[in-house]
Amino acid sequence: MDELSPDPAGRPPPDPRDLPELIEVALGSDDNEAWDAIAALHWRGTSEVLQSALGLCARPEPGVRARGADILGQLGIPHRTFPEECFVALQALLSDPNAGVLSSAIVALSHLDAERAMPHILGFTKHRDDDVRFSVTTALGGLDAQEAIEALIELSSDKDSDVRDWATFGLGSQTDVDSQEIRAALAAALHDDDPDVRYEAVCGLGRRGDARSIPFLKNMLHDQPKDIFLRGTALMLLGLDERDEMSSGELLGALQRRQRWMSGHGTTKS
Repeated sequence: MDELSPDPAGRPPPDPRDLPELIEVALGSDDNEAWDAIAALHWRGTSEVLQSALGLCARPEPGVRARGADILGQLGIPHRTFPEECFVALQALLSDPNAGVLSSAIVALSHLDAERAMPHILGFTKHRDDDVRFSVTTALGGLDAQEAIEALIELSSDKDSDVRDWATFGLGSQTDVDSQEIRAALAAALHDDDPDVRYEAVCGLGRRGDARSIPFLKNMLHDQPKDIFLRGTALMLLGLDERDEMSSGELLGALQRRQRWMSGHGTTKS
């Protein structure tokens, strides 16, 4: 096999750059090039990379500390290397006064061990910086713990639309947990000013068979008949197999009939 070809496990070709060059690029102003270098450092995952990243986390420049956190969060791919050393260093960064460093540390901790990180992350749910709250929202998505769900419900009414969008996505599609509190938050988001938030609310409620999503789902599916997520939501709400090859027109008709039936029976749940 060619030395520069990906291996069968999906590992990319080894990056020929040495460690100092990768660190220099990771700290550069070109974000795409920086993340390419960070990804190469993740794959390398050696003790030398660990020590370099720990050194970055101790530097006086906030942007450099944030890059150190970015490296530590996914050090070792596909299997994490030095997870305990990384977790301790990232946890220490949660006391950093800079919002950018906080944001990177929160995301990095969630990549490393989201469940273990959750108690340390929850305290930033009300942080004054939008980016920090956004990082909290993305970090909590996919966790089924009641504390995470409660935080996402709160964040689903955040003043920042990106935070509301990801919180609604986390509640609606990243967990299968169902409760009246989750449904109430998703139902409120149906009327959000932001179309992305409304979209996630429709998908979340529809996946739970809640009739309040049907009028919104019909409108969205009419306007976006090829949207696979809207089609999948409609199939789930209707109790159909996701492999069913129904046209969007047929789905709209079935949704209309389901809406009439549920309305006549005074129920919001199918």
